[in-house]
Order: sequence, then structure tokens, then C-alpha cells
Amino acid sequence: MQWAPWGAGLLAVLIILYVLITRVIQSGSDEDNPPSGDNRTWLEYAWTSAPVNENAVQQLGERLGDNAITMVYLEASAWRTDGTLLEGQYAADFARSLRDAYPNIKVLLWLRMSGEEIAQDERRATAVDLARKAVSEWDFDGVQLNARTVLDNSDFYIQLVRDLRGAAGDDALLSLTVPPDRVPTDPDVPADPTVDPGLTWGVNYKQRVGLLGIDEVVVMAHASGLSDADQYETWVAYQVESYVAAMAELDRPPAISVALPTYDAAPDHDPAVEDIRASARGVKAGINQAGRDGRLVRGVGLYEYKSTDSLEWVQFSEHWLGRKR
Repeated sequence: MQWAPWGAGLLAVLIILYVLITRVIQSGSDEDNPPSGDNRTWLEYAWTSAPVNENAVQQLGERLGDNAITMVYLEASAWRTDGTLLEGQYAADFARSLRDAYPNIKVLLWLRMSGEEIAQDERRATAVDLARKAVSEWDFDGVQLNARTVLDNSDFYIQLVRDLRGAAGDDALLSLTVPPDRVPTDPDVPADPTVDPGLTWGVNYKQRVGLLGIDEVVVMAHASGLSDADQYETWVAYQVESYVAAMAELDRPPAISVALPTYDAAPDHDPAVEDIRASARGVKAGINQAGRDGRLVRGVGLYEYKSTDSLEWVQFSEHWLGRKR
């Protein structure tokens, strides 16, 4: 029986090794499974232009909650051809009803503008007035500027973001959609050779925008012009890593989200290539490639709610939320 103490000691060592190995495996698993519970989507103007349908809003709230969507960007206005805004008559009512159905939701004004519109003084002033109204009168939680075709180093864009921050107030959330790097600095990342290089923001401009007191940037990682899903996945991962690297150098970096496209076929966007599966895999790969700074990525956004079909909801649940069918 002299071997008993030795055997007991060996058993204790094996138990300790098992615990340590398990912890290492679990730690690696956490890194390979980025946070997925802080997501967004965009709600179209129709929700605010007609009287609130309580049943529809209740169903909406349930779907948002079931899919860990904690923020919506609500289109509460539409630009007229004369440069004025048509406001959603029921915007405040809808926001109030949605919060009743889903108390944890944040509602931000979804403000769409092109680079040409942003360059016009009157349009910028109109947009700023609407942002102020959305927060102070409609009780929205903040504003998202969804800008398109903004050139690198645009001073008009910088001015608009500053004005929106001032109009919304320090307590409101300010979110910005930001363009992908259409001309990657990494030659191994696939890209469409026909794109305008001026639409890719340099690191300095990204950081200049990030210093404007914003709370979030949403990387619009779609319309890549690619025709292969694996290449698109690589392209998305690069976009995530690129913005994380730029923002991580700031003292107070904004949170980062990434748009997953669900809209129909459009120029440079093939839904069979840029689908939920490839998008989600690309985002996760980008987070892992970014290392510790990948924590800046808080979630993703379904772009847009109205175009997300039942299959895409299933794919979102499986490939982003990690739920098995």
C-alpha cells in the first residue's frame, strides 16, 4: 500500500492540469465568439408616416428582443425635391409605442444624406433642426447620420457632425455610418478596381471624425463589387480590422458596429455573395484579427429591417447569434 500517497498526488496533479487546460480552452473559445448581444437595425419611413398599429409594433418589439437588437435607427423624415423635409407625423407616437413593447430599445433618428446634400448649407441646417426636434420633442435617444459618398477630408461633413452633436446635446447618442475602405492598403484583400479612391477615408480622417464626440460608427461593409463569397468575407474582415486599428489609437474611441446587408440586388451588391453568412463570418474574423482591440466592436446591424426575409433571420440567428437550428 506504499503507492497510495504517490497515486493520490498524481491524481491531484492531473486534476489541476485538467482545470487549467479547460480554462485555457474556454478563454480561447470566448475570443473566437465575439459579443453578439448588442445589435441594430434600420426602420423605414412607413413606421412613422401612418397611425401606430399596436399589434404590428408589439410583433416588432418581440422580434427585436428575440434577436438581441437593442437599437433602431428610425427614418422619421423624407427629403423632398426642393430640399425640405417631410416629417413623419407619428414619429413620437411610434417611438413611445415601441418602448412600451420593448423597454430596453434605443430609438435614434435615421438621417440619410449624400455628400452633395451635405455640401449645401441649407440642407445641413435643415438636418440639424430635425435632429434637435427628434431629441427634444419626440424624445428620441439620439441621431444617426447615414451619409453616402462623402469624400475623404470633407470639411462639410465635419461641420455637419459637429452641428449635430451640438443640436442633439451631450446626453444624446450620436451614431455615424462610415464607408468601407474601397481601396485597401493590403494588396491581398480583394477589391473592385473601378471604384473612386476618393471615397476611401484615410486613417487621419477616420480619427478626425472619431474625435468629434460621437458614440458609435457603423461600418457599411457592403456594395463591394465582388462576385465571390469567400473574397467578400475576407474584404469584410479587413474593413473591421481597419476601423478598429484607427479608432483604437484614440483616447476615447467610439464603439463600432458593422452593417450586414439584406437589401435586394443593386449596383456593386450581389445578395448571393454578400449574404448574412459571409458577412457575419467576416465580422468575426475581423474582430479576431484585431486582437485585444477587437473589443471595440459591439455588434452588427441588419440593413434594413424591411428587406430582411425569414431565411435571413434564421441565418442571422445561426451565424451571428450562434443559435443552432
